[in-house]
Amino acid sequence: MNKTKGCLIANFATVPVNLQLTHREAQALAQLVKRQGFSDCRRLATSDIEAYLMMDGINQLMKALAEEGYAPR
Repeated sequence: MNKTKGCLIANFATVPVNLQLTHREAQALAQLVKRQGFSDCRRLATSDIEAYLMMDGINQLMKALAEEGYAPR
């Protein structure tokens, strides 16, 4: 992602991320991403665009965790 003249320009190429987590780490991470919302991301981001990109990443992480059986209700 490049920052130019105050605007975020996303690079839409995908990046593979491989994690090895313990069962407890996966459970805890799934709980964290379940509870993380846009307002949390917006508070930490420099712009709405960056906050939406953060949420997109969190949603991808939630999906990957769910595919491995870690999808808290």
